[in-house]
Amino acid sequence: MATVLLKITGRLAEISINRPDVYNALNIEVMDELTRAFQDVDENNDIDCVLFKGEGKGFSSGLDLQWALQIEHKEVKALVTNYFNKLSKAIYHCRKPVICLLHGTASGAGASLAMACDLIFATEKGSLAFPFLGLGLQPDTGMSYFLKKRVGYHLAMMWLLECKTLSAQEAYEHKIIQHIFPDDIALKLHAESFVKQIGSLQPGAGASLKHLLSLSGKEYSLEFALNEEAEQQSLAVKGGMLKRKINEFLEKKKS
Repeated sequence: MATVLLKITGRLAEISINRPDVYNALNIEVMDELTRAFQDVDENNDIDCVLFKGEGKGFSSGLDLQWALQIEHKEVKALVTNYFNKLSKAIYHCRKPVICLLHGTASGAGASLAMACDLIFATEKGSLAFPFLGLGLQPDTGMSYFLKKRVGYHLAMMWLLECKTLSAQEAYEHKIIQHIFPDDIALKLHAESFVKQIGSLQPGAGASLKHLLSLSGKEYSLEFALNEEAEQQSLAVKGGMLKRKINEFLEKKKS
């Protein structure tokens, strides 16, 4: 059985962790396959949006504990760098908008992967757990970066020291997730509607927007942002939708 599923429908890609018997726990095979799936999606210019989810009752329980028992400390840095970090970067740097569907628990590295996404839509049973320090570990897979970026230094420090589990409602109140739904069906229907809206946009629109909103660094300034907007605007007009929309508007005005 494939541990990662990749389904492409039109301009939408769906990537699923498929280890429901162990709550989609992460080992080398899963992370390697997930990384390749996100890289393939990133390189496919026909795809405009990605849904990322877990099969079964949860999103991901994080580190596969059975596998972790076999890991020696001298192997850890290479494993984290070559698998956990490589995967989080593949998600975060994917040029297409990535939407996490959080229908159950995302724990540890699983929570890091959820927060590497651009948007998180969750059910009321969804949760984000940060058990790292309580297991004798430190945050990994980008957690120290993603959590601080979303809630700031002080809350990130407190929650990680507390080994806190955030309910979907708490995560929503802190703007970590963007929507909560009562059940899986409502979540699925909203996701379908949302990606349909994206599909109605000009091809590449989501990627251009993600590029603009992701700009940062020492060189980032209003002037830099304005120049990047001008570049992306030029590409957008080249796509041709603007002229079609103007003509449609003028034709309706005549009738």
